[in-house]
Amino acid sequence: MRPVRLAVAACVLVALVTGCDAGVMTSAAANGVSPAAAPSRAVAPPAAIADRPAKFGERRAAGESLMVTVLAPKTFVPGETAYPRVPRAVAFEVAVENQGTRSYRPTQLVVRATNPEGNAVVPVVDKAQGYDGNVGADIEVAPGKSVRLTFAFAVPAGAMDLRVIVQPDIATAGDRAEFEGTV
Repeated sequence: MRPVRLAVAACVLVALVTGCDAGVMTSAAANGVSPAAAPSRAVAPPAAIADRPAKFGERRAAGESLMVTVLAPKTFVPGETAYPRVPRAVAFEVAVENQGTRSYRPTQLVVRATNPEGNAVVPVVDKAQGYDGNVGADIEVAPGKSVRLTFAFAVPAGAMDLRVIVQPDIATAGDRAEFEGTV
């Protein structure tokens, strides 16, 4: 019983140290794995590009072997069964390309959104519209393949700036790609 308590305590400690909050979504709906170009070595973007968040639709490295693109957001009105109940939400398709030599499991992926003040934006689950908030545990992205995942977040009625942060896993806070734009 003692090893179980220690494991639970370690998990809680990791979550606290890494800044885990309600705005973190570690999974989403997967739209299927598709082939990508043959694996190539990820090339670091020029310093001028790496120093700023990407615009929606641009491609960025997230870690050593993943390339990520956050496509333009799609606004929608969450249905009656959505959680939380909000008047407006935006959905993002996130394309993840595995350019490494080992398979990647998207269940490790952490995607979160923040407002201009840096406050977390709440993820939305609306299963009736296809935003179910999880990735199947059986999804695996082989080297040279890609997958598109969908994430949804609650936003106010009017236009706002939004930043989307994508990390390969919770333990690699420094290996992330950031995207921003108006939704």
